[in-house]
Amino acid sequence: MKFKRKVRYLWLMSEIRNTIKLLRFPFSVFLLPISLFSFFYIHPVFNSELVLVLLIWNLLVFPSSNGYNSYNDNDEGPIGGLAAPPKPTKLLLNISNIMDSAAVLLSFAVNVYFVCFVALYIIASRLYSNRKIRLKKYPIIGFLVVFIFQGAWIFCANVIGLSTANLFSSTPVILSIIASSFLIATIYPITQIYQHEADTNDGVKTLSMALGINGTFLFSGIMFGIATLLIYFSFGLNNDLRNFWLFITVMFPSTLFFFIWTIRSFKDTAHVNFKNVMIMLVMSSLLNNLYFFILLFK
Repeated sequence: MKFKRKVRYLWLMSEIRNTIKLLRFPFSVFLLPISLFSFFYIHPVFNSELVLVLLIWNLLVFPSSNGYNSYNDNDEGPIGGLAAPPKPTKLLLNISNIMDSAAVLLSFAVNVYFVCFVALYIIASRLYSNRKIRLKKYPIIGFLVVFIFQGAWIFCANVIGLSTANLFSSTPVILSIIASSFLIATIYPITQIYQHEADTNDGVKTLSMALGINGTFLFSGIMFGIATLLIYFSFGLNNDLRNFWLFITVMFPSTLFFFIWTIRSFKDTAHVNFKNVMIMLVMSSLLNNLYFFILLFK
């Protein structure tokens, strides 16, 4: 009996560890810049509402979305943040359901409008991943879901949760909201660029597959160019182009890496791999976080 209990305990601990891995909590860092960008305009007070907003997005909604996506995908190859993902189990689905429910309930402590934003984000995320609906299998629709909900939607939700709708009457704020979605659009197809074969086997046609490898690099470059222009105009309207040049300076290492990687990949597709995608993703997100932290504490 003791042996059986020990085996069951070890199995349960292994399943819990694998579930935590598939929730990919560190991946939330990649979406944190959008909230930090919104905080630049909101100027939030450090209080329970601010803590709740950060907790709801980064410790509940985003990890739950990762878990639900992994449960439906049942990935056999590398995914964002995991070179060798473990097999998902029903525990992962149950934990994702609990986390989403907790996120919605906690959102009531912010305000009812924020509840709506969080609930609709969760619904969109599930429609994107759900095996029966699977919006991610359509290149344009899948892209638009991520473009809207991981960028502008989060920005607007934070404004509604921590400030007032009056901010939407500011042109610089509107430009920054749009820019946040283009920042997401910059990296989204890049995360798919090494998965064409796996996505084909899964019956999914991603935007990167539709564009091709070279087209994916060009598309991401254009998206970043548009985001940069929008940031330029948003700060220019406030007569504060120093913040724009700071953005260019801080993001230069990731921009240079992207340029060099693009040239190498055009010559040899062997450079299009999980390692380089993760370097690009980590570098750009950390530098984005650094830039917006600097803005907040200048």
